[in-house]
Amino acid sequence: MKFHEPRTSTLFLLFLVVLLYLVPFLSLKFESKIEPSIDVVKENIPVWADFTSNKDVDSLPPIIVNVPEISQEEDTTSLEAIISKPIEIRSNFWSPDYDTCTVKTIALTNTFYGSKEARNRLYKFFESLNGLSSNDTEPLHIFHFGDSQIEGDRITGRLRSSWQKSWGGSGPGLLPAIQPISSLAIRQEHEGSIKRFTRFGRVDTTLGHTNYGAMAALSVIHDSATILLHPHPLGFIKNQTWHEMEILFGSVPMGGIMSIYGEKTDSVFVDIPPSAEGAHNSIKVRLAGEKEDLVLKIEGYEVEVTGIRLGSSRGVQIHNIPMRGSSGTIFTRIGSDHLRRYLSEWNVGMVILQYGGNTAPYVKTEESANRYGTRFGRQVRYFHKLLPDAAILVIGPSDMGETMDSTNLTYPMLGEIRRALKEETIKEGGLYWDLSEAMGGPGTMSEWSTSSPKLASPDLVHFTPKGARIIGEKLDMAFRAEYRTWEYLVRNNGSGKLKRASE
Repeated sequence: MKFHEPRTSTLFLLFLVVLLYLVPFLSLKFESKIEPSIDVVKENIPVWADFTSNKDVDSLPPIIVNVPEISQEEDTTSLEAIISKPIEIRSNFWSPDYDTCTVKTIALTNTFYGSKEARNRLYKFFESLNGLSSNDTEPLHIFHFGDSQIEGDRITGRLRSSWQKSWGGSGPGLLPAIQPISSLAIRQEHEGSIKRFTRFGRVDTTLGHTNYGAMAALSVIHDSATILLHPHPLGFIKNQTWHEMEILFGSVPMGGIMSIYGEKTDSVFVDIPPSAEGAHNSIKVRLAGEKEDLVLKIEGYEVEVTGIRLGSSRGVQIHNIPMRGSSGTIFTRIGSDHLRRYLSEWNVGMVILQYGGNTAPYVKTEESANRYGTRFGRQVRYFHKLLPDAAILVIGPSDMGETMDSTNLTYPMLGEIRRALKEETIKEGGLYWDLSEAMGGPGTMSEWSTSSPKLASPDLVHFTPKGARIIGEKLDMAFRAEYRTWEYLVRNNGSGKLKRASE
């Protein structure tokens, strides 16, 4: 009988070990990419009166109803795995009156759900916040994507104002060249031959490509257009001061000319270099840093403007990006190379995705809710690929009623939609905040619509400005409870453990 030589056997075993090690990576590399389908949804939105006041008012107490308890994964938070260097905690920053909680003391209904992986990303974001300085030359960016619930800068504006007071920065952030919805962040007008295209809602396929950028919307200037920008007199103070303007361009086939005129800023004239389809370029201009009206004029043939950022060169920039009628499953259908270049130009610390409400009228079964959750989970996974170090927070839908005269004060499958979103978000490494829970649970929107002052509109779907303020404060409170917990753990050299309220 012939036996293998010892050397031959050793080499064969070594080959098997290497093969077993490589199999998981090879399977990931060749995993098929499936383009997710999108629920086509429509949204009936009431005609909103112009916001008339944004002066500080006392926060109203939440309306509490009985809510079925949603279990939370057991989580003992620790920083041992992510602290790589000593961190000096800032202790002199501004904080709101409600900044009094940690994850141990905040109400369970107002907490973030998520895995240790997701929370570690959040803590890295907090480390970036803590490290912001007046000497910085680039701001820290936060994107707040959502449906019509955040139109008009609702919810985002409250968060932005609070965070810019604490960590610096100014300005409303990213704006579309054509603003279809009035906003408290800024007053905006446009003139000339300019047309808006969006990846959400009714898509105009004459654009011929999917390189919309991070706003999932762009505007094409045929030959010349003027954009007028005015500080909103009733908006947050921090929104009214702009230290720099950054104009983002896609395709500029033949180049162009850009000019900026301001009451306090000296006139600026800049050539726009030519760029091909799928390109991403930006031009940044220093402004006076004072409250002023601005005029932006762009001349050129088929110039694509994918955004205008008004803000500062330091602190935080929080971008409000509403997508009316969207279910939030469109991001994987935007040109990926272009979107990656768009986002990589900035230091993005967090992405907030607030969706789910537009699917409530159309989801009739648990299976349908699960399909939506799976498609949405792909969006979370996609953002992790685009921004590996960024924290991702998903905000579920608010409570929603069908009609004022209906016995269904909450859509029957709303609970299943919330469950599916929560499960898929946590599975994909994101954090989840249950807005329906935070506002009081099923039936609350009806109560909010009849309260005095009114916190929700008669459609039982959208918040009034005062209702949006309360939601913004609750969200800020949840963030700051996590931040105070991070501070506690850092001060204990990363080895301290703090149990959550649910344990």
